[in-house]
Amino acid sequence: MERNGSERSVGMREPLLLSRSRMNNSSQIAIVGANVCPIESLDYEIVENDLSKEDWRSRKKVQIFQYVVLKWTLAILIGLGAGVVGFFNSLAVENIAGFKLLLTNNLMLQEKYYGAFAAYAGCNMVLAIAAAGLCAYIAPAAAGSGIPEVKAYLNGVDAHFILAPSTLFVKIFGSIFGVAAGFVVGKEGPMGSTGLITCGAAAGVAAAFRAPVGGVLFALEEAASWWRSALLWRTFFTTAVVAVVLRSLIEICRSGKCGLFGQGGLIMFDVNSAVPTYSTPNLQAIMLLGITGGIFSSLYNYFVDKERSWIQILLVITVSFLTSCCSYGLPWLARCTPCPIGLEEECPTIGRSGNYKNFQCPPGQCNDLASLLLNTNYDVIRNLFSLSNEEEFHLSTLLICSVAIYCLGIITYGIAIPSELFIPVTLAGASYGRLIGTLINSISDLDVGLCAILGSASFLGGTMRMTVAVCVILLELTNDLLMLPLVMLVLLI
Repeated sequence: MERNGSERSVGMREPLLLSRSRMNNSSQIAIVGANVCPIESLDYEIVENDLSKEDWRSRKKVQIFQYVVLKWTLAILIGLGAGVVGFFNSLAVENIAGFKLLLTNNLMLQEKYYGAFAAYAGCNMVLAIAAAGLCAYIAPAAAGSGIPEVKAYLNGVDAHFILAPSTLFVKIFGSIFGVAAGFVVGKEGPMGSTGLITCGAAAGVAAAFRAPVGGVLFALEEAASWWRSALLWRTFFTTAVVAVVLRSLIEICRSGKCGLFGQGGLIMFDVNSAVPTYSTPNLQAIMLLGITGGIFSSLYNYFVDKERSWIQILLVITVSFLTSCCSYGLPWLARCTPCPIGLEEECPTIGRSGNYKNFQCPPGQCNDLASLLLNTNYDVIRNLFSLSNEEEFHLSTLLICSVAIYCLGIITYGIAIPSELFIPVTLAGASYGRLIGTLINSISDLDVGLCAILGSASFLGGTMRMTVAVCVILLELTNDLLMLPLVMLVLLI
């Protein structure tokens, strides 16, 4: 009888449909040659029925108090942890990438062009191998963004090791090495999967983009399938803690105590000087951005999904070398242009990492394509969103940048490193949007920086299949509520 009862209880815990071992052949766990593992089913929180309410009322007040305090304490700890991890990631990426770019720039100033490429490609290769090695030998489950695994977990499916401490370790350091290596990837997805499920996903997005409300909406719209008001309050509280922690730590770096760390890592694009008008040509241009952005982002998703089946760990080295060749070689096709007049910063930037790259140009001139390709992803987005100089980038520069980033993003996402799509898609959309804005400048008075933002919105909406969260994240990033109707229109299209 005891044996039968035991077997019956096991059967209740393990449904017949899941009793057989299901092999995981499609997720990124299998990409780097790891042993595939079965998928388990999860139980959701207790359903609030009469039985559960009666059980809750039967508990002592001390137990209820401990339970409530524990949940809010966990929310605080998740917020503090996500804020510190986000700041540490940005600090490390900016300093490592800054050192690499400074070394390359100094060698080019000495006219050692082959040595500059060797140093640049070599640094990228070492960082890429470190990121891939961490994934291959410590935590294969850390490959990719982790967002699909988090969404699966929140919908009742637990893939092995996705929430293990080793996965968290590789997510943090692997994303640092991958982003610093110059890959067309971002660190936001890995950060979103380092927390404790719903609150952690919201906190990761809030830490990555300094967008606390956007983080909550991301968890609501994209991640969780089960939601209630109590969870909303805890998630909102968690992202508020993240925002406070980040703002406090940023003040330390404003005094110059963070090495090469600048404003690029913790991105915030203040473009609130643009005043959009709603004329017929402007609305037609916005519809064009929405339609073409949706088409190209769908193709982006198609090609990204197709290349996952044949990816191997050796591809990381190949993609790293190809990325280095493109980011260093393509700027040689661009012509030098005189530095803009009235800039607050030095142009061209010499002896440090900056937005106006000297590259091979004579004194007083800069290479606009190098400013977009031989730079950190976050500074590139800031350059494309810039409203200060509408003629800063030539049409040919924007076209080359759009094609290069689009193609590199397709072949990069899915390799065995922690990575995500938000930054690559934002880059591709911004360069494409600024290109369209420059082309239609004669028939529309939309600012080219605003077109870059709308182009990013169109690509993000088509790729991520999100609307409300993307809209709020972009508004929090750009600090401009006047763009709200335009961003909503683009995302709806």
